[in-house]
Amino acid sequence: MLKVVSQITDCKVVPNEQVAQISKLPFVTYYPLTFDDPVFSDATANDGLFEAVISLDVFADTLSVGMQKCGDLRTYLLDLYTRQLLRRDARITVRSATTPQSRSVTDLPFKAVHHHGFDLTIQYHRQYTSPIDTISGVSDISISNKEDE
Repeated sequence: MLKVVSQITDCKVVPNEQVAQISKLPFVTYYPLTFDDPVFSDATANDGLFEAVISLDVFADTLSVGMQKCGDLRTYLLDLYTRQLLRRDARITVRSATTPQSRSVTDLPFKAVHHHGFDLTIQYHRQYTSPIDTISGVSDISISNKEDE
């Protein structure tokens, strides 16, 4: 998914925590707001359909570049072809994207920066098998169907 974001924007994509370490504008950051949220109530932590909301933000030195790259990113991620590509290659379904908006971050190492972003909701299926053996029985314990009187 991050590769697709980089291809769409032609920018470096980094985790939000690395904002202060990036010196060249423009770039895109991502931050998971929610993740592994079961779509159906019967999903377990090991198997099921899950949802995540990811904040995607574009940092640029001019207002027009920031707005354009943010708008392009949202448009392409919602495009039918891109959605099919992500579903086929990454097994991610793009569910929705909020409207891009101006955002604010303080104490950045830049003298002037424009920051625009939106939140992307995706769904994915996870099937995980634990390497820990499953308990099949415990010796020296007897279980009776009678309740203690």
